[in-house]
Amino acid sequence: MSLTRRINLLVGLSKSLQFSNRRHMSTCVASATVARYPLGKDLSWLPRNPTSEDVNRAADLVKGRPVSLLYRVLTMIELSDVDGAVELARLSVLKDDRGGHDTIFICNAVIGAMCQAKRFEEGIGLFHYFFNENNIVPNIVSFNHVIKAFCDLGRVDDALQLYRHAARFGADKETFSVLTQALVHAYGYGEAGIFVGLSRCLTTADDWTPMLIEIRGRLDQMNAEDADDYFHTNRLKFDDDDDDGVFKSIATIFVEYWLKHDNEEKAMECYSTIRTWESLPATTGNTLLRILLENCKRTEAGALIEVNAKDLFHNMLKKHKRFDSETINIMVDYWFNIGEFNKAMETFNESQQQGRKIMVRCYSNVIARLCERGMMSEAEGLFEDMCSDKDLSPPPDVSTFRSMVNGYVRAGRVDDAIKTSNKLAILKLRKVSVYED
Repeated sequence: MSLTRRINLLVGLSKSLQFSNRRHMSTCVASATVARYPLGKDLSWLPRNPTSEDVNRAADLVKGRPVSLLYRVLTMIELSDVDGAVELARLSVLKDDRGGHDTIFICNAVIGAMCQAKRFEEGIGLFHYFFNENNIVPNIVSFNHVIKAFCDLGRVDDALQLYRHAARFGADKETFSVLTQALVHAYGYGEAGIFVGLSRCLTTADDWTPMLIEIRGRLDQMNAEDADDYFHTNRLKFDDDDDDGVFKSIATIFVEYWLKHDNEEKAMECYSTIRTWESLPATTGNTLLRILLENCKRTEAGALIEVNAKDLFHNMLKKHKRFDSETINIMVDYWFNIGEFNKAMETFNESQQQGRKIMVRCYSNVIARLCERGMMSEAEGLFEDMCSDKDLSPPPDVSTFRSMVNGYVRAGRVDDAIKTSNKLAILKLRKVSVYED
């Protein structure tokens, strides 16, 4: 597709979308006569979808059982049986189920699971089966899965074509972020800039992610002198902005750029412009923390960078809303990766005092790291805490059980692996027994 045609494709959207957005910003309750959604010129590559006889045979598997179809599908995805989940999800097209509230959630769950497993073509095939062949009405989440799948496959023009149909369902920050990133990668920041401008007009969400992606794309194509000027231009434009989180995100991009180009002095200069750590958003802080820690052992100024990373981490922990479980996990993983087990556990234990509700993922992460290193006695203690501590909610997830089972197998403790696996099966059966339609 030519440059002019791609631009027209984007600009042509603006005439009708403002009215359409108002109608479709919620989960779309639209007519079943919605036009089919394009998935490229040639559909012969799509995986074969089941016949009605196949679906009816699958229906026999759940006939007369009280547990909702949605819960069964989600449980199978959680247990990594995506194909089994897909087989059950196809029941949502049957006449008795297709109009229910759960239908769109079932469809999106299996499409998303396929895409997350990088089985993109099968995910796109499911989109075709549910929303083109069986006329179930999608929502923007449905489109986002497939738009991202097309982008990951390098089929950006097909993603843009599908976006034309998705936009009236209420394109959100995920839609714009995915497409902006894809445009930067495929065609350069020029066209991404056009899309950033449109996204600011066509969404009510105050999200700067597309603009930050464009800045990163521009920066990657600049020499050092131009990059320095570009930083000061952005600082003049955004540093006094009402939302100072925007400039913090921009400064983080430049810190990463200069460290990647082995200019620690410029990186620390940009770092020093982030003046108020207490108001640093958790997502930006996590990104910055990860960048600093990844460069501690790679650069000559590694000791100074590590000190700054530690200071950043402790500053984030001072405000409850300025950190999350990812913050803790980034720091814990750093200590594990450099062999500092005691410091990893000190960091984990310190974080418990900050608020136990966010600690479930931290427990899971530490258990996984311990199991990877064969430290099963330490992992067992934390795992038992997760299973018995009523203040920790929810209980251990499938990935935590899997870490324990794999750790036992590597340690040659097959009986303990079987016991833990059985414990997971019992937990899932108990959950299924209380979920009814």
